[in-house]
Formats: sequence, C-alpha cells, structure tokens
Amino acid sequence: MKTDKFDQLAPRTRLFSLDLPVRKARVYLRIVLASSFILASMTSTVHAATSNDPFEKMNRVTYKFNQILDRAFFKPAAKTYGKVTPAFAKKGIRNFFHNLDDVRTIFNEVLQLKFNHAASDIARLAVNSTLGLGGLLDVADPVFNLEKHNEDFGQTLASWHVQPGPYLVLPFFGPGTLRDSTSLVVDASVHPIPRTDHVETRNILITSDVIDFREAILSFDELISGDEYLFVREWYLQHREYLNNDGKAQVSFVEF
Repeated sequence: MKTDKFDQLAPRTRLFSLDLPVRKARVYLRIVLASSFILASMTSTVHAATSNDPFEKMNRVTYKFNQILDRAFFKPAAKTYGKVTPAFAKKGIRNFFHNLDDVRTIFNEVLQLKFNHAASDIARLAVNSTLGLGGLLDVADPVFNLEKHNEDFGQTLASWHVQPGPYLVLPFFGPGTLRDSTSLVVDASVHPIPRTDHVETRNILITSDVIDFREAILSFDELISGDEYLFVREWYLQHREYLNNDGKAQVSFVEF
C-alpha cells in the first residue's frame, strides 16, 4: 500500500523494536501524527478486529521487560541522538534506512501480485540508490513521482487470508500477532541489514536503525492514556488491520 509519513515510521519492520506508543506504526511507527491517523481511519469502512489476547498475563510481563530496557537505554540514546545530530543528517539517515526497507517491500509486493507497485518501487530503489547517493536523498518521489509503499510478510500472509492468531508481545521485538511474529523470519531473510556479512557493520546498522526510529517517535510517548499495555495493543491491532486492508480500517475506540 502507499505510505504516508506515519506508515513509513510505524510499519518499518524493526529487526529489533520495543513497545513504543506511537501513532509505527508503522509506521510502524515517515509518520503522520497519530491523531491524524485516527481521524482518517474513522472515515473508513472496515472495522478493526476484536482483540485476541489469551496470553495477556505473559504479554504484560514481556511488555514490562521491553519498557524497562527502553527507558534504560534506547530512549536516553534516542534523546541524545536527537540533540546532537543536525536535522539534515537525521533526514539522510532516515532516508537511508527507508531505502533499504524498499527491498523487503518489493519482495512482498511480488508475493501479493502487486506488480505495478513492485515495478514502481524497483525504479524507486534504483533511483535513490544511485542519484540519491546510496539512499541518503529521496529524489525518487519529488523528481520522478515514484511514491513510497510499505509491505511486509505479515501483510502478505493477511492477503493470503491467513488468520492473525493471538496477540503476542515478544522480548525486544515488541507487539505482534502470531502471524506477524512468524513473518519476521521471512522479512529478515530478504532485508539487506541481516544479510550483511560483516558482523560489526551489521550490528552498527541495526543499532542505528533502532535509535533513529526511537528518536522519530519520542513525541508520541505523550499520547498514551490509561492502561499503557491496552493502549499499545489496541493501537497495534488497529494499525495492522489498516495496513492489511490498504488503508481501509476503521478505529474502534476502547476504554483504557
């Protein structure tokens, strides 16, 4: 599906991610404000799935672990990164990682038979990897009108009518469903970063990607209200349905 700024952040399938309260996704968590996402989703026709959380007690323990790790390391690191890194440099770094994500997107677009999008994103990847100086600049969209899309293997499985299964919170990786969690293996197998042979370079790229992502969504921490675990769970499930239905999900408001 076509991505807006929000989707570019939230659905960026993290090789390592925490339970971060955005409005991504996406985007997943490259972001539209979470409030904008909610307002836009209210105009759609498909309702988000009812929460399926039979492992809530275990999930809450894992969520707490991820939260402690985030507050001890990733959030402070993201704040420092945000303060010392010039805006133009952060933009270039973000573009670089978005460019790498296009490899995963193209793979899944082909599996979903979205050949027009795949062709567009192949051209986008080629343009930004060359004229865009290895992806540091996004020239494909403003110059050639090659819009960015986002797809992952969880979305591919959804397009094949595979049911999401129960909600799961994984250590380090954060919120997901059984379907989305198992898809991480496939996405990692085609993403350029995990396939980098040089271990030190690979680790630097993974850490930089996570910190850049965390810095991009720091302001969204303030959006949490009520029970944080429920807030993140409902946001995640609604946003994933929004992606799985190519932007046609409707938010169901839940008391936290």
